[in-house]
Amino acid sequence: MWIFLAICSAASLGFANIAHKRLLDNYLDGVGVLGAGSILTRLAAAVVMLAAVGWPAHAPPQAVGIGLLSGVCLGAGLLFLFLGLRLGEASRAVAISQTNPILVALLALTVLGEKVGPMQWVAIALVVCGAVLVSVEGLGRRLFRLTPGLTALVASSAGLGMSFFLAKFVLSDLTPWEVFAMQELGMVPVFAVYGRPSNWRKLYEGLRSKSALATFLIGEGLLPQLAIILFVWSFAFGPVSGASAILATRPMFVFIAGSLLSWRRLSLMQESLGAQALAAKFIAIVMIVSGTTLLAVF
Repeated sequence: MWIFLAICSAASLGFANIAHKRLLDNYLDGVGVLGAGSILTRLAAAVVMLAAVGWPAHAPPQAVGIGLLSGVCLGAGLLFLFLGLRLGEASRAVAISQTNPILVALLALTVLGEKVGPMQWVAIALVVCGAVLVSVEGLGRRLFRLTPGLTALVASSAGLGMSFFLAKFVLSDLTPWEVFAMQELGMVPVFAVYGRPSNWRKLYEGLRSKSALATFLIGEGLLPQLAIILFVWSFAFGPVSGASAILATRPMFVFIAGSLLSWRRLSLMQESLGAQALAAKFIAIVMIVSGTTLLAVF
């Protein structure tokens, strides 16, 4: 059950990242404008969920604080990812940000006492290496060309990993719905750094067309929230070390969707479709699927 939830979460986040890339490349003038839009979507999601389930008054104050901190880390991770998406290809940017399962597994092993056996480590390594391989230029001399915005993407990976760990840690005191609400609320002050009047004006101007507004509502208003709910529930049912590794399959969904949208007849994106890049990404997908299968079996 938790594997299915994590896969659905990865797919939702992958398609959301494609929408984010489309917004940044075609409609919105910079990461700050998308960040301003995120204030609205995160705040709206938090208000709706808290209205439905109520404030977690039953939980210890420190549990609520950890839930909010998980949201702060998640917001920081997404903010750095937006910067990486602005600077480079979607599939490569998302791949680097998905190296967080190693950090999550180490924290789960040392703090939560989760058992991570040899086969689980092999599976996690396969998924992470596959995610990183998606980001390379190809299988030739340019194999090790670095992805633009590498520093931001490494910071994104660390933020996402810490958020996943804290979410799992606090699930003993909060329900998954309450964790989701705290995370959404915790992200608001992170994105608030982009709440300048100029960004609000540019957001309004960028979303005036029907296609831009639809991309924003689906890619930022719906899919990320669905993905967060799904991965919190996957943490509730299964080990966070395994679930975070499954979440790292996101680059596979980004690659598939990005490649289809980059097809000549559509030309909605500009992902690399050369023979070397496709070969590297095919091998990466095999590694990701193999690692995911190992986690499911063991």
